[in-house]
Amino acid sequence: MRRFVHFLSLVMIGCIVDVSQAHFFWIVVDRSGAEPVAKVYFGEVAEPESADLLEPIGELLLEYPAERGDQWRSATAKLDHDEAALIASLPAGYGAAPMVLHHDYGVITRGDQPFLLRYYAKAYPFPLPGTWKSVSDPQRLPLEITPALEGTSIRLQVRWQGKPAVGAEVTIDGPQLSDSVKGNTDQQGVYTIQLPASGTYSIRARVIEEQAGEHNGQAYSQVRHYSTLTLPYAPPRLQPAAHSWPELPRGITSFGGAIVGDALYVYGGHYGRAHHYSRDGQSEELLRLDLAHSKAWERVATGPRLTGTSLVAWNDGLIRVGGFSALNIDDEEEQLVSRHEVARFDLQSHTWQPLPPLPEGRSSHDAAVLGGKLYVVGGWEMVPGEETRWHNTAWQLDLENVDAGWQPLPAPPFQRRALAVAAFDGRLYVIGGMRPEGGPTTEVAVFDPRTEAWSAAANILGGAMDGFGCSAFAVGNTLYVTTMSGSIQALSNPEEGAQQWQYVGQLEHPRFFHRLLPWREKDLVVVGGAHMDVGKITQLERIPVEPSLDR
Repeated sequence: MRRFVHFLSLVMIGCIVDVSQAHFFWIVVDRSGAEPVAKVYFGEVAEPESADLLEPIGELLLEYPAERGDQWRSATAKLDHDEAALIASLPAGYGAAPMVLHHDYGVITRGDQPFLLRYYAKAYPFPLPGTWKSVSDPQRLPLEITPALEGTSIRLQVRWQGKPAVGAEVTIDGPQLSDSVKGNTDQQGVYTIQLPASGTYSIRARVIEEQAGEHNGQAYSQVRHYSTLTLPYAPPRLQPAAHSWPELPRGITSFGGAIVGDALYVYGGHYGRAHHYSRDGQSEELLRLDLAHSKAWERVATGPRLTGTSLVAWNDGLIRVGGFSALNIDDEEEQLVSRHEVARFDLQSHTWQPLPPLPEGRSSHDAAVLGGKLYVVGGWEMVPGEETRWHNTAWQLDLENVDAGWQPLPAPPFQRRALAVAAFDGRLYVIGGMRPEGGPTTEVAVFDPRTEAWSAAANILGGAMDGFGCSAFAVGNTLYVTTMSGSIQALSNPEEGAQQWQYVGQLEHPRFFHRLLPWREKDLVVVGGAHMDVGKITQLERIPVEPSLDR
């Protein structure tokens, strides 16, 4: 009968090559260049040490799960003496999937006991807790450490062959840890710690298996399994706060949302079943919630049934832009048509007043107001019986002179839908979305009205799906975006060529196709949307953003 001894430690164990030192395989995903690469180090922590120790290895196979579906991808890491690492080029589309490896190092003898040394390693490319998924594949990674964010602490789950490693010793090395932090896992195989600073943490686990066998003609009486985890970490600076707001009357996605004063408005959207659109599943309601006093949502008005629409606040009123209508009922074949209509809602008379229509039918777009002008970017046009047309146009409407009609912007260097558009620092930021080819993206484009030019900005963090159905808004001198994995990301103090997104917090309810809206310049309100695992989300979230992140 096999006997297992579980031992988790972050301080590196005795070297296999030299018993006076500790060496393990570590994977680090490097995105500093034009294309991502995976680097494999052999040392005490996830840093380069000596290329000489990698000479006998030569190369290793790295694997990672596809972002969608159940397929696995692979890349071969080969020795680079200058980097003191095995390096594998990764495709530009590599996202947030965990990278893993396993390698039988060989039979080692210490004293009179020969043992087989078996290595495993895992790395996450981003400090986004929502992307820290378990591999849950005992064939590829039988000994696995999976982190999770709990408040401001990190919960480490250690599993051996899919079962909790109970009582495992945990040792953690990393930024601002002058000495190793040690502890033991509980009855669920969990150890929890509050990490002190941003940076990369090197985590390791060991299991000793009393099993005899033979490897490459050499007998052994024991198998020692070592697994490492390279964890990039950033402390959450923003936390969802308690509130008494009621849930949405029903879950909706792909709707318009805006805040005027203390009133949150939600218009249109899809509340039917996922991936099927019909007239019965589209909302025609304009709902309002008084964020300061009200305990209930109220129906203010109705309008056309629209999904994939936008709603913006302007001069104590609301403007809705485009969207699509379903002409079919629930059990009929879909007939979807993108609309041209633009209308202003007067908060005094509770009536819709027409504005100049869009030059093209448009849905799955987004809109924002900047400098007294309404901008519309992205989306597509659906017409029943015709091929869907992805837009390569963008438009502006001077809200002080609407009779002049819509004016074209220089053609955007992209085609995207299900994206986010936000005004920030005198420019228009177009974030993420879905492309006609290549799927979702985290790319960010910027339009500067002063130069009438488009430029590229740093991608948001995360896998491609983090850019799909995201939402963005600026508060003060910071631009925020919330993504499907639940990440709250920020771009502050913009400087040309020096902009980088930072992870600053995590939603309590990760979602996409939602709305992120500012309230009183000190809070972010998150409303609506859905999650692939739980469906539509009715709970609202309040995220205080004071003091400003740049202070």
